[in-house]
Amino acid sequence: MKITATEEYGMRCMLQLALRPGHTVSLSELAGAEGIAVPFAAKVLIRLRQAGLVTATRGRHGGYVLAAPPEQITVARILEVLGKPLFDSGFCLQHRSPDASDCSRLTDCSLRPVWAHLDALLKRVFEHTTLADLTAGERLTDKHLQERWPLIVPQGRGSGTGAGGPRERGTQ
Repeated sequence: MKITATEEYGMRCMLQLALRPGHTVSLSELAGAEGIAVPFAAKVLIRLRQAGLVTATRGRHGGYVLAAPPEQITVARILEVLGKPLFDSGFCLQHRSPDASDCSRLTDCSLRPVWAHLDALLKRVFEHTTLADLTAGERLTDKHLQERWPLIVPQGRGSGTGAGGPRERGTQ
């Protein structure tokens, strides 16, 4: 799975707004806080505004504010506005070879259920994670995710890991 720059920076702009509830934040402040070029941030924020996730105020003291409380805005909704699903019904046709009219595995593909399952799992995590959850910082966000979806992650990958072999996360 790849997160596009639009999705990443859109999430980061939304998080900046969630960290400043009720405050109008200028485009240049948002872009500066995340190290994003102002024109790119503007493009992302237009999409978020058109989707009703942020409201914009013009003028000297203008800027952006969340259109709803952070507890009501899910990661799933933001990513839905800014990108596309990992796997959808047209996936197989989009990924066939250029000289084929159909995917050679259209009738029996053992990978298709893997991608569909992964997409559904990610969607569940994204639907149950709000901007309010993300405002807690990395450690608490990781704890929140581990409580809902415990994982076993190899050492050296993810937060809170060091050298050594695999361990169950959240047990130390």
